[in-house]
Amino acid sequence: MEQITITWQEEERTLTLGGEPVLEYTLSWPQVEGGGLGGRWVSRYYARLASHWRRRWEREVYWAACLELAAHRESAHPFAPWRGELRGETALIQDGLLSLRFQGREDRGDRGPARVRWGDVWTVREGTPKPLRSLFSGEKGWRDRLWQSLIRQGEARRQAGDCFLDGDWVRKARKARPLKNWCLTEEGIEVALPQCAASPAAEGCPVFTLPLTPGPDGEPPR
Repeated sequence: MEQITITWQEEERTLTLGGEPVLEYTLSWPQVEGGGLGGRWVSRYYARLASHWRRRWEREVYWAACLELAAHRESAHPFAPWRGELRGETALIQDGLLSLRFQGREDRGDRGPARVRWGDVWTVREGTPKPLRSLFSGEKGWRDRLWQSLIRQGEARRQAGDCFLDGDWVRKARKARPLKNWCLTEEGIEVALPQCAASPAAEGCPVFTLPLTPGPDGEPPR
């Protein structure tokens, strides 16, 4: 099997108005080396994804930042440049699978940062996303097992005070469907709750690692 390697492209830019910095952004995206036609398809997908983020920052976000700069000038208040960031990293390359995680962030002046986090898993040779269910061929109730593991981790972290989840976070998390955006790591399946879905905004996107196989940590509570 042809070896698959990932090269991360990175772009940084500062947009100005009248010589004053208004918006700074950092953008990274992967380029797949190897994997044949499927690898090229994956690379093109992320090149388009980077283009969408770039276009958003250079149009509507930049325009909104310019309006805020004008308002600050009118009221004689200092203006801090807005910032955007999309960073990715390789979580796992194994047996023709490519697992990636991405984190996005926007800081708009004095507002708290807006964050997003997700994972992608590809079967590189085919250039297609890998369904989560394909990891559990023959196992009945795998989705419920993963969900129960997430609940136990969340409750343990909430009681320990290292993650301030809402009191009704389980109901809210279920509505957010965290299993739809996942990545594969050496430790298991990594998922994240969307910002503000089940916790205060300051918590960002709480991350959970769920075991691939049943065991003491993977069995549903009795």
